[in-house]
Amino acid sequence: MTELKSRTRLPEKYKKLDSDMDDNEVYLTNDAKRHLAHVERHSNRMKPISAIKILFDIALSWLLLKYLIKPVRRGFLCSNLNLYHPQPVQKVIPTWLLFVLAVILPIFVVRIVRLFILLFIIGSEFVRWYYIIRTKAARVVYRIKFRKTTYNIPEWVGNLYIIIGVFIFAACANSFLTNVGKVSAGRLRPHFIPSCFHTNNYTLYCRTPNDWITNYTCVGESSDIIKEKDGANDIRQSFPSGHASTAFCGLIFLALYIYKVWCWRNIGMFPCVAQVGCAALAAYIGITRVTDHRHHPTDVLGGSILGTVVAIIAFRYMVGQFKYSTLEQGEIISRADESDIQK
Repeated sequence: MTELKSRTRLPEKYKKLDSDMDDNEVYLTNDAKRHLAHVERHSNRMKPISAIKILFDIALSWLLLKYLIKPVRRGFLCSNLNLYHPQPVQKVIPTWLLFVLAVILPIFVVRIVRLFILLFIIGSEFVRWYYIIRTKAARVVYRIKFRKTTYNIPEWVGNLYIIIGVFIFAACANSFLTNVGKVSAGRLRPHFIPSCFHTNNYTLYCRTPNDWITNYTCVGESSDIIKEKDGANDIRQSFPSGHASTAFCGLIFLALYIYKVWCWRNIGMFPCVAQVGCAALAAYIGITRVTDHRHHPTDVLGGSILGTVVAIIAFRYMVGQFKYSTLEQGEIISRADESDIQK
């Protein structure tokens, strides 16, 4: 049996005190040692976290892809009726509303849920929580590196920081990957021909239905991509759908978070309804891109898959980064010990 000096006071189930030992010296049982080894093995959280550099690199790459790199120039078949849809007049889901639904809403819900848990969900766990705090159990803090200064912050603030930070990182990574796909694929939008030529002068290129046109110039197109007008660059960036990928990334992440937080709470069907609502809202946003004639169905499907994959990967990473102390790490204290605690 291994001796361990610690300031953490464990329940009697996990320590065997000897009369010759100090109060702070404990022997751990195999169960406690396995748990602490698992926590140590899966958490390098005390190392300073510096995500600003990563976010800066992604933002810089996104700007390069968005404004400085031209998409692949693809030709079109004159008989392809999928490119003759009328120019969209307005968007059912504008960009600002997408940002609110897929970015602001998940962050807001996360903050509210964390606050709700902190204030109201203690419930039957209050005795355990009170016991751990009063006995001055080991408090876990995060070390956040900002510029050249490292800050120690409490557990609940650190976990909230991780949730929002990972989500913002996932949104940035998703946007970056979406723009990589748009620039690499260069797929033409459903309203490409009316938007590219504005009038019926496309007949100058399409003399027969079977003509394959590669040498064409859209209205407003210039050698300098920054000076292009009338969406001459945007109409060649159909795949994947940015609205669909952003919506699925944000709302699927939120659905997974709701499941993680509420799955073991006895609150009826609320988590299921919330998850279905998130998925339905994401699907609706994707469908509107097809009805607006801004994307092909496969564009929306590709964006949906991309956003979902990014959300799942980010969520799994987020769960692995949590540091548990007080109530959550108190799972060492089983429910069977609550009677001992109350004594």
